[in-house]
Amino acid sequence: MLAWPAIASGDHVLVTGATGSGKSLAAWLPLLSRLSPGSANTGVRLLYVSPLRALSRDMAEGVEDCLQGLASLTPDAGAPLRIGVRTGDTSPSERAAQRRCPPDILLTTPETLFVLLGSRGGRNMLRQVGGVIIDEIHALAGNKRGAHLALSLERLQQLSREPLQRIGLSATARPRRLVAGFLAGAGRSCQIVADTRSPPPALSLEIPDTPLGTFAHAGHWAFAATRLGELGRQEGTMLVFCNTRAQVERVAALLDELLPPETLAVHHGSVGRQRRETVERGLKQGSIKVVVCSSSLELGIDIGMLDRVCQLGAPRAINEARQRAGRARHRPGAVPRLYAFPLTLSDLLDWHGLARALGSAQIDALRPCMAPVDVLCQHLVAMVAAGHDQVSDIHRLVSRAYPWRKLHRSRLDRILIMLHDGFVPGRETGRGPLTRMDSERLVAAADAASMTLLNAGTIPEWFEYEVVAAGQGQRLGKLDEEFAFESSPGQILQLGGQNWRILSVLPGRVEVEHAGDETPNLPFWFGDGAGRSAGMSRQIAALCRAAGRGHLPAEQQLANWLAESRASLGRLPDDRTIVLERFFDPSGDQHLVIHSLFGARVNRAWGLALRKRFCRGFNFELQAAATDNGVLISLGAVHSFDLESVTGWLKSDQIEDLLIQAMLDTPVFQTRLRWCANTALAIQRRDFQGPVPPQVQRNQIENLIARIFPDQLACLENLSGDRRVPDHPLVEQALSDCLTEHLDLNGLVRLYRRLENGLIHVHAIDTATPSSLAMALVHAPRNSFLDPAAAEERRTRSFERHPERMARAPARVPARPQGPRPSLSADRFEQQLLAAGYLLPVEAERQALGGAFLRLVRLRLAVSLHTDTGRCLWVHVQRLDEALAIWPAARLQPLLPAALKPPPVDDPDEALCRILLGRCRLLETLETGTLADESGLSQACVAAALARLRAEGILSRREQAGKELWTERKPATTAAG
Repeated sequence: MLAWPAIASGDHVLVTGATGSGKSLAAWLPLLSRLSPGSANTGVRLLYVSPLRALSRDMAEGVEDCLQGLASLTPDAGAPLRIGVRTGDTSPSERAAQRRCPPDILLTTPETLFVLLGSRGGRNMLRQVGGVIIDEIHALAGNKRGAHLALSLERLQQLSREPLQRIGLSATARPRRLVAGFLAGAGRSCQIVADTRSPPPALSLEIPDTPLGTFAHAGHWAFAATRLGELGRQEGTMLVFCNTRAQVERVAALLDELLPPETLAVHHGSVGRQRRETVERGLKQGSIKVVVCSSSLELGIDIGMLDRVCQLGAPRAINEARQRAGRARHRPGAVPRLYAFPLTLSDLLDWHGLARALGSAQIDALRPCMAPVDVLCQHLVAMVAAGHDQVSDIHRLVSRAYPWRKLHRSRLDRILIMLHDGFVPGRETGRGPLTRMDSERLVAAADAASMTLLNAGTIPEWFEYEVVAAGQGQRLGKLDEEFAFESSPGQILQLGGQNWRILSVLPGRVEVEHAGDETPNLPFWFGDGAGRSAGMSRQIAALCRAAGRGHLPAEQQLANWLAESRASLGRLPDDRTIVLERFFDPSGDQHLVIHSLFGARVNRAWGLALRKRFCRGFNFELQAAATDNGVLISLGAVHSFDLESVTGWLKSDQIEDLLIQAMLDTPVFQTRLRWCANTALAIQRRDFQGPVPPQVQRNQIENLIARIFPDQLACLENLSGDRRVPDHPLVEQALSDCLTEHLDLNGLVRLYRRLENGLIHVHAIDTATPSSLAMALVHAPRNSFLDPAAAEERRTRSFERHPERMARAPARVPARPQGPRPSLSADRFEQQLLAAGYLLPVEAERQALGGAFLRLVRLRLAVSLHTDTGRCLWVHVQRLDEALAIWPAARLQPLLPAALKPPPVDDPDEALCRILLGRCRLLETLETGTLADESGLSQACVAAALARLRAEGILSRREQAGKELWTERKPATTAAG
């Protein structure tokens, strides 16, 4: 009701409200009332655009029901309004029928709208459009699909004979003013109608009796499956959301043993369209009771009156949780309930953060996608092919779209030059998709129109293999290229919850047959891993800040985990604190963890920048991983540095240049450049023969890189310094996508500015074993890796417990008593004297080893060194050069011949460090004052040497009873080995 007056006024309107609040009805009814049935219509008058084909199809059924209801109230209204659906699934015969007799109302997707604008028949259909509804606008406004749609809407407005009213619908559009601006376009006003009365969804945490850990064990999976089975057997229907397609298949395999097979189904983006539609119908009709799905059922596809929604693991964003929870009890006045199944302690922490956010009605803010070059290239080619040949007119049209509202003519000219050059400056001039005849006039290539129609849209292409039923040709779904490549005939795989036997693996195609109940292999798919939203990360940080002050969560497992972490680290990370932790693994390698709660995109950027800095500083390629809660860098045994200095290795004004060079070392850049080239039509995804094979596209992108960015493929031995990034629009766009989508460069720069201004505190600690927070990073999943090393090659695998070694190890490794070992033989005493640097006479005499020392003196292998402060130290002659550098005025007894007396070493500071390290290995614990007293050196001198060893990561320091104690940092000895 709130939206009707605004829509009736003819203004652009953004309608926001919770799922089930009646947004769709509020938008449709006023617009439908304007359309007069029975008129001699020659074109579409009302357009509906949604991000999903299935949503457009379902909405058409709903609008049909609505029109039938209205017709029953006005039986004399004449012929009913015609409704049509136009998507990539629409058959050629149906498309031809729509051209001959256009529907009054057309429901479509952004990509299909672009295709219609690119064909003469499509443009004729759309000339009378007076209103457009954009559903789920939040799913478009923050990405390239939305930018692509914004340009299509401006082209539609120019084409239409009437002012085009735009209505946007969303449950989670924030900030509303930004989304309203995106909807209306530059220089246009937009009314906002917001329903803020909806209650927050109720959360039910399902926690197993087996304590959660840093990764899910078999017991946790068994609990989740059993509980999901209990919920699935209750009355009504249920969705089980998972964060990945592979997890969907795994959960479906577990539930298949607990629920009747005919009531259980799978739905995700790699399941074939026909199967997905069958599952949606079955769920709506009630014949299917439980569907395990990914985000493919997150948006408003009509699946009937759903009773329950479950989430395995934790969603990555507040909006995601709100959207998924809203699928249950999807009706006005009902409070949605979400059953949450945390699989790890990190999941449990995320759910408590989500509960805070949902309870306070928070919603994630969109990050607008501004002026992507590749999207503009695609539209420029399409516009010129459709007859827009004047640059000034094109500039005016493009500048009315919100993402390009600040587009300068010079930038547009630069892009047009690239298109004229065929994307390669100076090589293919005049052979691009556009030809610039003069400063104003453009001409499209002969095949430009067909090229844009075949390659419409911006959805990135992950190379996948089609799975086809042998003999039938039915497309069952898609498999990741690597999984398919490693498969062979005869293997059984599960796809869409069904078992299939592989008959043949062909280029881009896997042929299968039904395999019955044989045990299958579960497939995997690689993806980007978007990471936790900024709003959700703020909630996690606030929760940890409260826990650091003693206000622990009520949930006992989470409270214990945070309390244990605070005890081992000294304090918890939060939005104002970064914790640096360093520890050894059982094999002796060091690992550095940066506990940072700012989300995976910020931490990924931080990890890559630090890895690049380590590479340059130590000349060593390090393994690293980044998750939502921190960064782990695996160091070699020789990498020593002052732990507190780590954050100082980067500067806010240097991060961007360093991160660009780091990104160029990863395969992410080449993949992103290929996506940009696909969208800009530099490399085609489809041609007249069908889809272009993956290897052909890979070869083409390498050829393009070789011509526009030769340093990227150059032999590293021939490069001096950084790679030179070319002044090329597509390279700039690909790097921008890397830095702002895959990473969060701006977030990292803001973090460093706060560090530099003292607004964020850094707490550093060396630990004997990794803290419980660090163990979550030790077991980080493969999509968090920042280097090319495979999972089986990770240095963190040293922490794995090997059953055979555990069985053979003693129950407890006894600690060695402090001080010199008693009852040493003469030979062992000489080894000890050599290793220790020096011994005090009282230490040796306590073991009755005075005779052993005199024997070494007679053999001229040891001497007594008397310092100028009156101390007597026993020193092996092989360490005498170091001792004389430290105590140059010392007397030796007995006197050594000049030929046997070595000259002092050149660096007395280094000599003192080596001597003190030997003493530490002998005594295990050093105290600064005691060392100064026994050696006769000043306390400042001793403290400086100990600090240097600490900075190199060799010694660790602690205070006890007012004394400064030092011990050697080394792996903890455990029975696990």
